Amino acid sequence: MRWELLFADLEAQLHAASQQELEQRVNELARIEGARQTLGEAMRGSLGQTVQLVMRNGAAFHGTLAQVECDWLLLREGARSVILPLGQVQRVHGLGTRRVQPPSSVPFTLASALRILARNRAMVALELDGGRASALRGVLDQVGADFVQIMQLSDGVGRDSENRQGTAVVPFASLVAVASSPENEF
Repeated sequence: MRWELLFADLEAQLHAASQQELEQRVNELARIEGARQTLGEAMRGSLGQTVQLVMRNGAAFHGTLAQVECDWLLLREGARSVILPLGQVQRVHGLGTRRVQPPSSVPFTLASALRILARNRAMVALELDGGRASALRGVLDQVGADFVQIMQLSDGVGRDSENRQGTAVVPFASLVAVASSPENEF
């Protein structure tokens, strides 16, 4: 009888130890999975929600998170749409805990989004990184692999040749935000 109790006790201890080891493995796998998640996945989990973003240059944006891609996001901010490069984001307020994988393995890059604006000849405002607030307004003439060329226009006027103020080439690394009309499809 005492032997049966001893064996039952040993079995219970073995079961408890194996349960504890299993829980430790599951917890470690959860930590590994969490370490692989990206900012884009965290933001994609809050699509349709109102968020506030602070960029590396200190600029703040507040609006509805409309789209999140591999290296940029689209924010609906009042009467405009704003493309924000993920690499320029300093912090985000208003995200939930849900995480969502990208819908496609084919990346929709920042260059692709900017090419849509160039094709549409959409008026844009480029906010640039720098010590002081700097912005360029106009129409994107060309989108390269790592730069945009903008034809600068006077504020509030059409695209006539007399309204042109020259062109500027801006590396993607200097872009903080690209604001445009919300009618552009992405």
